[in-house]
Amino acid sequence: MAASTAPAQVQIKGRVIDAVTQKPLVKAKIQAQYLPLETNTNSFGVFEFSGLPSGELELKVSCTGYAFVTLKVNLKTPVTTLMIRLEEEQLPPLSPLLSELNRYREKVFVVTDKPYYYPGEIIWTKAFLNQLDSTKKDSLSRVLYLELINKQSQVWARQVLSLDSGRLAGSIILPDDLPSGNYILRAYTRFMYNFGTNHFFYKSIPVLNLTERALPFSDTAAPVSEGYVIQTNLNSYGLRQRVDVTLQNLPQGNYAIAVTDLTQVARIPEATIRQNWYLDKSIDKEPPVSIDQIVEKGVRFTGQFVSEYKTGKQVTLSLMREDMSEALEFLTDEKGWFQVNGLKFYDSITYFYKAKRGKKGSEFYGRIQLEKETDDVLNLIVPGYWFNTESAQSTQRMLADYLAPPEVKMLEEVEVRANRFENSQQKGIRGGADKIVKAEGLLNFGNLLLSLQGKIPGLLINCASNPCEIRFSRAGSISTSTEPLVLINDVPVGGSAATVLQNLDINMVDRIEVSRKMNVLYGEQGRNGIIAVYLKEGFNRFSRPEDTTPTIELRGFNRPLTFVSPDYKSIVQDQTVSDYRSTLYWNPELKYEGPKGYGATFFTSDMPGNYRIVLQGVTNQNQPVYLEKIISVSN
Repeated sequence: MAASTAPAQVQIKGRVIDAVTQKPLVKAKIQAQYLPLETNTNSFGVFEFSGLPSGELELKVSCTGYAFVTLKVNLKTPVTTLMIRLEEEQLPPLSPLLSELNRYREKVFVVTDKPYYYPGEIIWTKAFLNQLDSTKKDSLSRVLYLELINKQSQVWARQVLSLDSGRLAGSIILPDDLPSGNYILRAYTRFMYNFGTNHFFYKSIPVLNLTERALPFSDTAAPVSEGYVIQTNLNSYGLRQRVDVTLQNLPQGNYAIAVTDLTQVARIPEATIRQNWYLDKSIDKEPPVSIDQIVEKGVRFTGQFVSEYKTGKQVTLSLMREDMSEALEFLTDEKGWFQVNGLKFYDSITYFYKAKRGKKGSEFYGRIQLEKETDDVLNLIVPGYWFNTESAQSTQRMLADYLAPPEVKMLEEVEVRANRFENSQQKGIRGGADKIVKAEGLLNFGNLLLSLQGKIPGLLINCASNPCEIRFSRAGSISTSTEPLVLINDVPVGGSAATVLQNLDINMVDRIEVSRKMNVLYGEQGRNGIIAVYLKEGFNRFSRPEDTTPTIELRGFNRPLTFVSPDYKSIVQDQTVSDYRSTLYWNPELKYEGPKGYGATFFTSDMPGNYRIVLQGVTNQNQPVYLEKIISVSN
């Protein structure tokens, strides 16, 4: 018989009153921080809070018109009695600047595929961003930080994720040797720091021991569906049978759907998006705690350019990605400081950089020092489990072999490089070149742009302004941009054409082919002419001339994983491996299919029992939705 390891049932009783008048406060809310548990006071200001985990816990007590308080308690006895006094909230009048800043308040809610996990599993997440003022939606953040915090209040895992229209999907891999216990999932945008970390999203993520089983709450009922219904083609299924899910009457919006095996994933209390989506309208009167964090539009970094004498200098910085797909140029301040905001790339990437001073743009030797972001010092009280568990005789998770067979080893990332073959079909500009200039016919001024001066008829280079400008002289243009398209080994390069050419080491160049006319073969990009650069053998777009150009390494967005599930109707599916999935299906981006509405398809596993289908999301009218359905699976 399994031994129960349920935590001691702890209860808090108390009363909430006005600190001055001593009158009871009705409908004051008492929340267990980071847990999906809360209660309210009655007409006498009295409350009873049951089912709390023993040990350290933090309570938040709030009431309309009063300043909230947080209490740190250590629950060692079965019953603890508290007297809580709240003071009326005294808010100072806001300046026009702070009032405008308040309108940009954001709130994030994160959906996970399961309420708890075991070591070796993946936490599948979907984040939704809401704003106090919907008219500011175009100004919302494009970057979300997702952290997993352990019992010692340390950030165990941290991800930087790319938001698209206020939505994103992510994943966190839990290693096999991760210590069991309760963890906190924290999500926020950098801009939220202006309003205090208490506005961040927090959710408890228990990680159970592999021989520990969660016991379901008998009184945990499914929330009301509010008229929307999850429909399935059958009510009961067999093993490895296809399940078709349809939601024809669901309004268009953005939704995530998770299917779990209730035998392996017990139903326990969990916060839903419908309970926690809206922002409290009263907070627009609260003053921000700071105004020093900007809205991030993408990967952001701050740095300082310092000279060889270790002093900051004002320079014109040119940055180019290592694959030469993007070029940036900007002026630092008088002490060399700069900030770049809005880049979008995954994993890590190298940027080459050059610095110039003065009107002549002479090279300036020095280096970039990147500033490390300073994170807040965490002091969270991570509570214990709010549900009961028991000790089982067997391992509670058997990870699906079809995802990656046990004998398979994951290799390190491999970069594949290739050189351009001169005997290939593509030998130059499509449609032909007006002019071809060999490298030996150029004067070596260090960078390619200055070396082109006077070598290509009709090419105008103007470096009197900052940054430099380049274009072909011809009758008016139908485009707002006059810069030609730059190709490097036949690959189009983004960014300013002049900046791209300025940052190319002329020693790498074999030849330049030029087409002055509008070239429809390159689409709209080719309407202002083409400058095609071909590099010498041994060099390519990914060459690293460290001996001539310094570099900086930047960390980009974390790349989300793709959920994999078996298709037992496919002839290539291996039918011999066992299937004991606890999460049978996860789709963070349900697709709208016109008259058919929304739909999903998955296969049952080798485990009979009840499966739970949960859909959460937001309609295009910004209304939160939570739907749930149970299906039966038998042998």
